[in-house]
Amino acid sequence: MQRLFVSLLGWACIGAASPVALPQGKAFDRFITIWLENQDYAKVAVDSSIADLKRQGILLTRYYAHTHPSQPNYLAAIAGDYFGLNHDDWVRLPENVATVVDLLEDKDLTWAGYFEDVPGPGYMGNASDGSTGTDGWDYVRKHNPFVTYDSVTNNGERLLNLESFDTFQRTFAAKKVPEFVFMTPNMMNDGHNTTLDFATKWSHKFLQPLLAEKAFDERTLIALTYDESETYSEPNHIVTLLLGNAIPPALKGTEDDTFYTHYSILSTLQANWGLHNLGRYDVGANVFKLVADKVGYTGNKDPENLPTVNNSVSYPGLLNDDPSRRLPVPVPNMKLVGAGGLGILPAIEAAWSGTQTRQTPYDGSGKVFDGDRNPPVYNTPAGTPS
Repeated sequence: MQRLFVSLLGWACIGAASPVALPQGKAFDRFITIWLENQDYAKVAVDSSIADLKRQGILLTRYYAHTHPSQPNYLAAIAGDYFGLNHDDWVRLPENVATVVDLLEDKDLTWAGYFEDVPGPGYMGNASDGSTGTDGWDYVRKHNPFVTYDSVTNNGERLLNLESFDTFQRTFAAKKVPEFVFMTPNMMNDGHNTTLDFATKWSHKFLQPLLAEKAFDERTLIALTYDESETYSEPNHIVTLLLGNAIPPALKGTEDDTFYTHYSILSTLQANWGLHNLGRYDVGANVFKLVADKVGYTGNKDPENLPTVNNSVSYPGLLNDDPSRRLPVPVPNMKLVGAGGLGILPAIEAAWSGTQTRQTPYDGSGKVFDGDRNPPVYNTPAGTPS
């Protein structure tokens, strides 16, 4: 009983502690990404709630998802690949596949995933009913990318960082929101089981406290994005809005027509905080111009194969449900230098020791790959193209 009392007292002291200043990034000190579901750019861009939010931020006009359906896009955003996934079923990736978590923890940056209606911290089940009263799934595993990676789920401390929206609201009120935050609403609020209008109105309401003048003491960049487009015959063009007090007043209400994908989240984090890279498609992905201009990054460009890309078709890989298109997890390219100016994370290099000379599809070129006319090409590892 005495030990339990001491433990609870310790947690009470943590809860009562004063907010701790975050390590400063070059363009922002905190990054929050919030994901909605399955809508085409053309429809979302003219929505009244999105138009109102745009007045407070930057609309990224050429932002593209990687494939269909939803789940591979979530996996890609935190690990720099979707490993051939072409379905929304339960999947798992081995412990030597690193994620953004490894990059952040290497620099002592805090992180969390917040998932609306998740039953409890670190929940790894496939789905759960929640708060909507619809007798349908509210929380779904496929919208929580962290639980697919053994490098997260085999670590109890990391699992405890996968929390609920209620926990987010408490940390927000206490001004203790981590430096990196990944958020997915439930299946109603993200628009999956409702409508575009329902989800954008929810987003507008949810974001207002986060966009208030005194919401954060630190420079906070918020990316409201979609996982994929609705129309599979279109090129997976989706709306992404950058918001928050990290946006300079002169850029509010503007548009950025640089080409981006979900991998740009990783490259932008690397440029901002000087992180190592994952040795995957994170290297070569364009950095959000807001950040690139601030840090002096000059590598942004259109992928040379962009006109022929069909990013509605998944390329071959470990998670593809077609046995004839199944491949081992590719070896990271340990010779690449990322947008943060650093090479691959040393822990990744150690985990893949002895495989440095094996062929890899990751070339740092920024090309976009698909399962149609642009499948990944495996070559001997080389450095980042100049």
